[in-house]
Order: sequence, then C-alpha cells, then structure tokens
Amino acid sequence: MSLQRFFGAIHKLKPMIRFDTVTKTYSGQSKSALDTINVEILRGEFVFLVGASGSGKSSFIRLILKEDRPTSGSIHVLGQDLLSISTGKLPFFRRNLGVVFQDFRLLPNKTVYENVAFTLRVIGKSRGYIQSAVPDTLKLVGLDGKDKRMPHELSGGEQQRVAIARAIVNKPQILLADEPTGNLDPMTSAGIMTLLERISTSGTTIVMATHEAGIVDQMQRRVIELSAGRIVRDERDAGYGGRTVNKPRVQLPDGSTPVAAPKVNADTMREAQPLYIEPEVTDAVTDAAAAISLAATGAVPRLPRPVELPSQSLVERLGLTGAGGPREGDDGQDVGPTR
Repeated sequence: MSLQRFFGAIHKLKPMIRFDTVTKTYSGQSKSALDTINVEILRGEFVFLVGASGSGKSSFIRLILKEDRPTSGSIHVLGQDLLSISTGKLPFFRRNLGVVFQDFRLLPNKTVYENVAFTLRVIGKSRGYIQSAVPDTLKLVGLDGKDKRMPHELSGGEQQRVAIARAIVNKPQILLADEPTGNLDPMTSAGIMTLLERISTSGTTIVMATHEAGIVDQMQRRVIELSAGRIVRDERDAGYGGRTVNKPRVQLPDGSTPVAAPKVNADTMREAQPLYIEPEVTDAVTDAAAAISLAATGAVPRLPRPVELPSQSLVERLGLTGAGGPREGDDGQDVGPTR
C-alpha cells in the first residue's frame, strides 16, 4: 500500500476528538493549565497522554468530558462542539464516553453486577437489555462468575476490571483512562493493559493518561507529551521518553494497511474469552496458583492483527518494575487540578 493511499485513508477518518487553539487558565493562577493546544485523535486510536504531574493531562481529560470549559479555543468531540452542548443535554453526550479512574470509584454497597448495571439503569435501558449486557461485559473483562461479589471482596485488579466493565457496558465510542494502573502492582497492571488493548482493537478510541514508562515503551502506540500545558511531542509508535521502537508494519491479506478496527458489537463481546483471571485472594499463594497467574497473563494475540507476540509474560514484555514518574526537567509544573 502506497504512502499516498495510507495517508489518504487516514484523512478520510473524521476525528473523534479535536482541540483547536485551546487554552485553559484557572482562576488565581498565573500560568495556563493548557496553552494553545491543537490536536486531533482519530477513531480507533490508542493514545498515551504523558508528562509530569501538573503538566495538563487531567485538564485535557476534564475538557473532553466537558467538566471544564476552555478559556479560549474550541473543542469538538464526536463531531459536536462542546460549547454548544447545553447542561440539559450533557448527560446524553456523555453516554458515548466511558471513564476509568485510578481509584476505581465503585459503589461500595452494591455487588459487581449492580455496579455495572447501574450505568445502564441511569440511562433508561430495559431490564432485558441489562440482563444480557452485564454478564457479557463481565465475561469480556474476566469476571465471569463474580457478579455477586461485593467490592471489598475483590482484589485491586478485579475492582479496576469492574470499573472498566462499567465504563464499556454501554459500548462507548471513546474510553478515557486517568492513571488506571496507578494503584496496581506490576502483574495486575499487565492484565489491565491487555484488556485495554483488546478494547482498543475492537474500534474504541482510548486516551490514557499515565506515568508508567514500561507500559508506554512496550505498547508502541501514539504518545502525546505535555509539558507546562503545551504539547511538546506527538508521535506514533513511540515510547515514553521519545524513543521510537521498531515494530513490524501489519498488512492485511490484500496488502492494505488497517486503519481502524470495526466497532465492537454484542456478538463480539459474547464470544470473547477472558484475557486474564486473577487468582482468588488468599493468605497463602501456592506455586501452582502463581504458575496459573503467570500463564494467564502471557502473550495473547491481538484479534484483528495476526502478529505473533513474544512467548514471555506480559509483565516481562512491559518491563513493569515501577512507575516511570516525572522526567528530569519537569519540576514545578503544578498547574490546575491534577485529579
């Protein structure tokens, strides 16, 4: 496939998110949280948003959700000018967005099933639809059979999976993840990233704010780096520190290059096998249980991409030994809310 055809195909895709000369300045602060941001994110892209604490990542996500208004400039999400959306229509707009937070934000007095179903009840879905969609989604995230558990009976990784299930049960076109692995251990983080990768290949656009250098370096997706409210780097197939990692270009049987995967549907969710199931939380973890856990987090082929992955575990491939953290020279950038 020629470069002209490839970039022509990309050009035909309408952006899911577009910032046009966006600046956000919070009251009482001399520096802008975001300063003259121009960026487009296309359907099906997996984008990492990186930068030091206070560099503008959370403000970027809050603006997409219309939790804040830009001081100047315009933002279009799913083809809609956010400034034109009234307060009364805002809940309808947000039905197309899923959000995953670092601290899970589950309802502590409701079961796993009820936490996921709650989202559908709020938007008026029928009982029959809920009874079908919730089990399918729990199966997709590897929580089949745990629908009656309470949040306190789950491990941290399982709680985050409930949060992801709640975010995707309504099949949103965009999934926003704000440090989703920030409170998780390396192995559990690997399982969460495998799950997000599958969601991405189904056609959902994902924007993930993170400090995890190992995750970004291994996954080799688009990286947008913010520093002092400005975009200082926007690269595809890139690593956390700007190191572009070589990876094979995927081609379809007809020689073309895939641009975006098809939208996920009920049949896809129903047939999808769980990618990762965490062992039960017990005081004693046996060698056998550890082996099962390691095998469960091993290499999993991407559905639309017939690329053979390495045989080592996902934890080893991601190189997760701890958070990447801010890089040298990113001090003193605390501008606006960081959560």
